[in-house]
Amino acid sequence: MTIEAETLVQLAEALQHQGLVLVCDVNFIRAPYRHNHRWVCRVE
Repeated sequence: MTIEAETLVQLAEALQHQGLVLVCDVNFIRAPYRHNHRWVCRVE
């Protein structure tokens, strides 16, 4: 799953919306990074 957001706060909220509250709940394929002024993270 790929999640994009304009800010890290929005990224965290999007992850929480998916039920991922704690960092240990998230299995990152790639750490969050900036791309075209947006934060992107890929999680399993």
